[in-house]
Amino acid sequence: MRVGATIFNQNYSDWDRYEAEERGEKVAARPQQSDRDIFLEELDIARIADDTGFDALWTIEHHFTPYTMVTNPLQYLTYVAGITKRVDLGTMVTVLPWHNPVRVAEDVNMLDTFLGPKCEIICGVGRGLGRREYEGLSIDQGEARERFDESLQVLNMLLATGKCDFDGKHYKIKGLKLRPQPDKDLSPNLWCAGGTDETVEIIARHGVRPLVIPTTSLGLSLETARKYARLHAKAGFAPSKTKLALWTYVAETEAEAKAGAEQYMVQYADSALRHYELRGSHLGNIKGYESYGAMQKALAADPTPFLRGFVDSHPWGTPDQTIKRAKDLAMQFGCEEIMFIFKYGGMPMKMAEKSMKLFAKEVMPALQELNPQPIEVQDAA
Repeated sequence: MRVGATIFNQNYSDWDRYEAEERGEKVAARPQQSDRDIFLEELDIARIADDTGFDALWTIEHHFTPYTMVTNPLQYLTYVAGITKRVDLGTMVTVLPWHNPVRVAEDVNMLDTFLGPKCEIICGVGRGLGRREYEGLSIDQGEARERFDESLQVLNMLLATGKCDFDGKHYKIKGLKLRPQPDKDLSPNLWCAGGTDETVEIIARHGVRPLVIPTTSLGLSLETARKYARLHAKAGFAPSKTKLALWTYVAETEAEAKAGAEQYMVQYADSALRHYELRGSHLGNIKGYESYGAMQKALAADPTPFLRGFVDSHPWGTPDQTIKRAKDLAMQFGCEEIMFIFKYGGMPMKMAEKSMKLFAKEVMPALQELNPQPIEVQDAA
């Protein structure tokens, strides 16, 4: 099994200032900790991953809040390609309704050209959830599902063949050919995250493989992965393994690991609640996001289960404890790869670096020996 590392670039300590400014209150113009300082220090995660044997380095896309500050993951990874030598590079995710899919295909193709035959670009895509992001980019969130469906088809076609003819509501493309000309089929490098039944149905129908990023509980994420497996098999495709994102914190003692996980995983969950406005009431009224409405009602009444969800279910602890939990999850989800997040919330870089290097030395070799079976194969056994 492959093991990846992920860069988030969160400025968690700025949330109170940011939200006060959003309410119209008078606040300092800038965060206490510079966004740019966070960018520069977290590049060390890429260097450590490259030096210590990780298989891939991943990053994410978000806009306008302190949640994560990578606004163009393919641009970010192009820089990372210049400071690394051996890791594959991946997006988790590029949010398709925020982009022209032809441009996404061009950027993937160009980065693949730069990487050459030794490394791969893995294009993870998704639909996006954040109201502030859709509004800031002047895109109607009510159109997200249909834009996502069309974009996925266009992107899949271009990555597979370098050519596209498509007649949709949002995209009409005739006789398009990518340059530089691709020298291989890149569609196996396309993976997709899906948090709703509608998105899962779209990606399963088009044969795109599943990328699981648990924005809810791992239990619900596993149910969603199983739905995908059933729909994917029903559509006539061969079983597919999963790529799974997990939060971790590794220390020499359980007490030290628990203190770090309790503080920073809860902070991460809080940042997700705030970024996605999950204690609000707007999502149930947006086409394609109705299923999130019930979640918002529950979290408005009591956010504790969400705030505790990462620390209560993700792998952390001593190296042995982390191996055991990560192995269990790898088998349940039928993983091809797990992408671990080492720095999140307000965790200092020194803590994240210490945890990551201990993980690389003591945990990663045991996980790379695994060969989980896809969920479809498990269910058939």
